[in-house]
Amino acid sequence: MGSNVLIVDDDLDTRELIQSILASDGHACESVADAVAAIQHVERGRFDLVVSDVAMDGMSGLDLLDVVKRRQPSLPVVLITGAGAVPQAVEAIKRGAFEYLMKPCSVDGLRSVVRDAVQTLGRPARPPAPPAAAPSASLDLVGSGPAMQALHAAIDAVAQSTAPALVSGETGVGKELVARAIHGRSARSARPFVAVNSAAIPQDLLEAELFGHVRGAFTGASQARKGLVTEANGGTLLLDEIGDMPLGLQAKLLRVLQFGEVRPLGAEASHQVDVRVIACTHRDLRALVQEGRFREDLYFRLNVLPIVVPPLRAHREDIPALATHLLAGALARTPSSKVCSFEPEVLRALQESPWPGNVRELASWIERAVVFGVEETLAIDRLASTGGSGAQPAWPCGLDAPWPLRQLNDSYMEWVLAKSGGQTAKAAQILGINLSTLYRWRRSRTD
Repeated sequence: MGSNVLIVDDDLDTRELIQSILASDGHACESVADAVAAIQHVERGRFDLVVSDVAMDGMSGLDLLDVVKRRQPSLPVVLITGAGAVPQAVEAIKRGAFEYLMKPCSVDGLRSVVRDAVQTLGRPARPPAPPAAAPSASLDLVGSGPAMQALHAAIDAVAQSTAPALVSGETGVGKELVARAIHGRSARSARPFVAVNSAAIPQDLLEAELFGHVRGAFTGASQARKGLVTEANGGTLLLDEIGDMPLGLQAKLLRVLQFGEVRPLGAEASHQVDVRVIACTHRDLRALVQEGRFREDLYFRLNVLPIVVPPLRAHREDIPALATHLLAGALARTPSSKVCSFEPEVLRALQESPWPGNVRELASWIERAVVFGVEETLAIDRLASTGGSGAQPAWPCGLDAPWPLRQLNDSYMEWVLAKSGGQTAKAAQILGINLSTLYRWRRSRTD
């Protein structure tokens, strides 16, 4: 059975060649010359597969992949580029490409990949835990110990329902990954997954971001916006850091959960949505309810299907596999690094460490080891070293007296920025925080 394929390449001959090959197999093909046109076609049409070149003027194939995966996560994307671009291949798979082909790709190879991609359509997405060494941009749910087995069983059970779910756990345990896994294993996996961090958006903008607004609803609202709740219609809405949501917005969210109603800012009427809500928090919502900072009725509406994500110290047996997995991801981001493995003693030391920041802290440590490492194997005597030349770092060693916590935090942030060559994105990755959080920290120093 044929499928609808969108071909993207700025070379006309290549587009026509791929189209003729796939059309001979019964596929209906459309082709465009750039990524911008491809995005417009994806939004207007119903495609089963995108086949795109990587090296194009303007937006690259990797940029196109990012946009497609945000807007249609279940749409497979196959990327093609020049031979020998191994780092690009790793990056493409990391970002969610179905497959990556090197030029010149064989006719049989292209047909095989397209056939496999099309055959995945309509299957329920219930992926197993990824292999330990698979590169990943995120802190994947790696581990096979009792605690992780119980977590995966809970995810499977919650995925069968459309009721609200509340994912709780300490900072850095991977709560958003659990939410994404629930969505990916559910019947809604082909529909949008929209995530919003209640703590990252200023309160005066959060209502408009969530529920949308009509044109002229407030100063600067030059055009209407449907809002993130409506964008998630038919799919899943993740409300991260739900404990930080203002009380006024909690009442509007309650109507979404009770009646499926959304009323944009400035609108005269509500409209219906079909959204499965998953909320995440590291806070004790029961305590917030008692303090009057969280609505009790909303708490009971959200806490229908609770999942508690275990801290890293509760499944230390998974740390060696997780560390190896995170090392592969860090190497994909820093392919020039000399580090490629751990000594067994290092893995044992990692298992015995407390990791109060959980998986995120472990990932940040490994990222630093990869960026600043000078030897192929990370040895136990180098465990604390992250200096660019192999020397012990100037921070935090050598403190001659206790420092105020704020000063210590600021100094460490500036040290990481310096070691990263002023690259804020790399510094945020090493620190284990969002780029917006890093900007907020730096801004607070000058306020």
